[in-house]
Amino acid sequence: MGESDSIVVKRGAREIPLSVAVVDLPDVNAPRVTVLREIELITLTPPIRAQYQLQSRQGALVTRASDRVQQQIGLQSGDVIVQINRTPIANAQDVNRILTTFGRGGIRMYFERGGQIYATEFSLQ
Repeated sequence: MGESDSIVVKRGAREIPLSVAVVDLPDVNAPRVTVLREIELITLTPPIRAQYQLQSRQGALVTRASDRVQQQIGLQSGDVIVQINRTPIANAQDVNRILTTFGRGGIRMYFERGGQIYATEFSLQ
């Protein structure tokens, strides 16, 4: 962060030199929360929402999911967890709190993928 670079913009026959700031994408420095050692999440913020072109206004963006989670639960990187059972998800810590304190039993998770909301059901072992 704080670096700049020079570019030249052409308008017709004119060349206009510009200096532009070089910054990381919003998700690069976002705090990550690891849930059940198999899912990495970041809290959905307006800049991250814009970066990924997401519809959901709040939730937890999946940045990494183990192969087991992808196969058994269906979550994948880029999904946004928006609700677990009847609890709306405001941030990544909500997912961690709910899944680590829920114990055994059925869980219904709602997530956004490609602008659509999907549901998956699973049990924690």
